[in-house]
Amino acid sequence: MLITAGAMQLTRMPLPATSLPTAFVIPITAAFDDSEANVTGYFANVQDYYTGTAAQLSGVHCADGAIHFGLDWDGTYRREGFYEQAKIVEDLVRTNGARSVLEVGPGKGFNSIHLARQNPGISFTGVDLTPLHVRLASEGGRGLSNLRFIEGDFHRMTECADESFDLAFDVEATCYSDTPEKLEMLFSEIHRVLRPGGVFVAFEYCLADSFDDVSTNAQLAVRLVERAWVVDRFHRESAWNAAAQRSGLRLRERRDLRQAAMPSIVRLYRQARMFYLLMATPLRPMLSKLVRRSTHNAVSALMLPYTFGSGALEYRQVMLQKAA
Repeated sequence: MLITAGAMQLTRMPLPATSLPTAFVIPITAAFDDSEANVTGYFANVQDYYTGTAAQLSGVHCADGAIHFGLDWDGTYRREGFYEQAKIVEDLVRTNGARSVLEVGPGKGFNSIHLARQNPGISFTGVDLTPLHVRLASEGGRGLSNLRFIEGDFHRMTECADESFDLAFDVEATCYSDTPEKLEMLFSEIHRVLRPGGVFVAFEYCLADSFDDVSTNAQLAVRLVERAWVVDRFHRESAWNAAAQRSGLRLRERRDLRQAAMPSIVRLYRQARMFYLLMATPLRPMLSKLVRRSTHNAVSALMLPYTFGSGALEYRQVMLQKAA
């Protein structure tokens, strides 16, 4: 299968939703736009979303605590794919001789715990807004003297001193810098806490600059993902890059990760599709009671392959560097 998405060709990928039927989109849209129809309820904020979906993410997505999508370079899903972002960070840590590393939005601590175990001579710090995440991460990293997790907002990292880190990274967390003001604050803080020459690597979503040219259904699919994840708006790639540059962080590398992420995403797509098929059966009352508000994640899983295949949404690795 060959699907052209912008300047990239996505090959050998099962993209089951690249021609999403309008009849399938409309009922999901109605459930989100009509508060009376949406019996599962809305999440009040990011903390509420991650607290409310914690059990689902552990049970359906990754029992080891990852809340990001894995990377499978050969197109076949494997649990080990969840460690690929951490492996990339580890390579950068060693290449740059970093001794102190910051993760913004570490979630349950999956990446930082792994890195701290593998690199006992390097100090790791994670700053996360969700109390449940900080508690679970701290429990998971118990006994690692080179690791700490702090409850706080990564837009205002008052707990972190100026120029205290050699390297910072995020894995699908800074999509919550979802307004122009928050994005400026994020990059200002990253620039502040990095030492001269320090590196920030982000594994993140953004809108394609050609977003206005994709189909109405593709745009709708992106908006549904935003709504499901409690993201105000994904930034366009050029706007994200420009904000980083204004803060003094220079773009050093950009790598498209959509193809590598697709096996992990398609795995959840299939589960979500089965869920919605079952919701059309007499099992609906039982399922609604069982999953409750976690249906939000099923919506995003259903839409993501379509957003990638249509070229509406990017998933990329970006490396930024502060001047020496």
